[in-house]
Amino acid sequence: MKNSSLTPYAFLILIILFLAGCYHVSAADNTRIHNGVLDLAQWDFNTDGNIKLDGEWEFYWNRLLTHGDLQEEKPDLIAYVPGVWNEYSLTGEKLPGEGFATYRLRVDTGLPAGTMLGLNIYTFSSAYNIFIDEKLVASNGRVASAAAEEVGEYRPQAVIFSTPASQFDIIIQVSNFHYARGGGFWYSMSMGSAGEILDLHDSAMGKETVLIGALLIIALFYFALFILNREQKYSLYFAGLCIFTILMVDMVGQYIIPRLLPFLSLSSVIFLWYSSTTWVLFFLVLYVHELFPSKVSGIVLKVLLILSVIGQSLYIFTPPAFYTRLGSISNLLAVLGVFCTVMIVSIGIKKGNKDGWLNVIGMIILLITDVHDILYRTNIIQSDFGEIFYGGLFLFMLLQMVIQAHRVKLFHDRKTAAELAFLQAQIKPHFLYNALNTFISISHYDMEKARSLLTDFSHYLRRTFDFKDLSQFVPLKNEIELAKAYVEIEKARFEERLEVTFEVPEDLEIRVPVIMLQPLIENAVIHGILARPEGGRIDISVKKELRLLIFKVKDNGIGMDEKKLLSVLKSENGKGVGLANIDTRLRKLYGKGLQIISSPETGTEITWYITINSRGD
Repeated sequence: MKNSSLTPYAFLILIILFLAGCYHVSAADNTRIHNGVLDLAQWDFNTDGNIKLDGEWEFYWNRLLTHGDLQEEKPDLIAYVPGVWNEYSLTGEKLPGEGFATYRLRVDTGLPAGTMLGLNIYTFSSAYNIFIDEKLVASNGRVASAAAEEVGEYRPQAVIFSTPASQFDIIIQVSNFHYARGGGFWYSMSMGSAGEILDLHDSAMGKETVLIGALLIIALFYFALFILNREQKYSLYFAGLCIFTILMVDMVGQYIIPRLLPFLSLSSVIFLWYSSTTWVLFFLVLYVHELFPSKVSGIVLKVLLILSVIGQSLYIFTPPAFYTRLGSISNLLAVLGVFCTVMIVSIGIKKGNKDGWLNVIGMIILLITDVHDILYRTNIIQSDFGEIFYGGLFLFMLLQMVIQAHRVKLFHDRKTAAELAFLQAQIKPHFLYNALNTFISISHYDMEKARSLLTDFSHYLRRTFDFKDLSQFVPLKNEIELAKAYVEIEKARFEERLEVTFEVPEDLEIRVPVIMLQPLIENAVIHGILARPEGGRIDISVKKELRLLIFKVKDNGIGMDEKKLLSVLKSENGKGVGLANIDTRLRKLYGKGLQIISSPETGTEITWYITINSRGD
């Protein structure tokens, strides 16, 4: 148990090592573009594939220049992209986040004019135009030199263009008056053959569409589970987590929702992005708190709720240009929040929660991928893996569904245990009263027999109320002991009016459903034999045939007609000790319930069978 307290620190070390590895792998590969020139004379797009346009671009600050303008202009600096321009310095001072600029890259492909190539473009902040020499090939929003004129837009796209010559310029005009983080070349842009670029874009769209569809189905499923069973609040919280995750994934992904709702402005998109990130974190902690409640989780949840309400208020009442300044704080809180969930789960493990380790695995996958993508999106690291949160989120949700399935099973096991407890609560007070009176009466003339009956009675009570095994399967000998203890007590009470025989197999370790035999014997005694003044006989047999264990309880009591038999199985007449309950349990376990043959004044024969080794054996 002590090792579990070290779990979060071990995970933190793994995260650091993983991210360091990402940086090391990618840093050595970003040297192809130098001083605004990309030489692809030796590059074959068909065999070498797409290329990321990461490296040193010409950068012209506060100028929206065209191809013709750039023939006479000198760059303000050589800027490494991807990156935000407020990390660049001019005349010893860093640039502000708001503003506009032009980027240029000279490309030498060595390919003839008219070659079809493509660009896979994620997004720039907040609007852009992309030219191949003089020709506009892609745009998002409306680029402007003033905030009032700019129209921001986030929409990843793939574009195909025809090369004007073997050498050409890629010119990108960017303006940003919406987002405080900074404008410019946020993410890597790839160039390649037309088919490869379209496939790359379609693959990203397909992955996100499948993920969103899966999350939506999961959310609806678990919301329906909550509607059907309000006790399982974690189902509602998990559904809420899925819904906000859909928004968050799309707002940092392919923007499928804004494509479907074109009336959404960039301010609305940013609002959904920040809001969904806030509430994903809250529902994650709420969900984990419900699974692993503790004082620590309760405190974390309250603090996070306060922070979430404050954050949401900022998003509602202030413009994006203000609250996006707090992006680094939001990222830090997101990482700390996920780390807190790992702590909460670790406490659950320490307390012996069996689902804890699966949750820990899911949390660490989520944490690693989330931290990686935050650093990748903020250009702190450059990773060849790209964004990996999709894969991490998919694995996390898969593990959560496994955990949820286990909890649903546990819930139904506990419900079955409660039903069994209720069934045994049908021990009538008069039975206990009469049994005790019998012991007292016998003790006056046969103390040894009274002691023996009290021993049987203690065995009966112990077996009756033993519900520790939620699997609801026990060795056959337990069922036989319970039945024999009950029979001995009843025979002492009714003496010659009751005769009972047992025929059981030698193998008494076979596991069978708990508390099925005794209630049926009790039913035969009370409603069959004792209803006749002269009493009667009950024959009990358990036989093993191949893979089946066949039970039979036969009495020569008063019997039942067909109408009464049907009412007993439907629990409509209040008679019969748990016949309907036992019949239902058998049908759930084996697909077939009790087989009852009965006729008035002849008696009743009840038969059922179980498959050996099919459950818990």
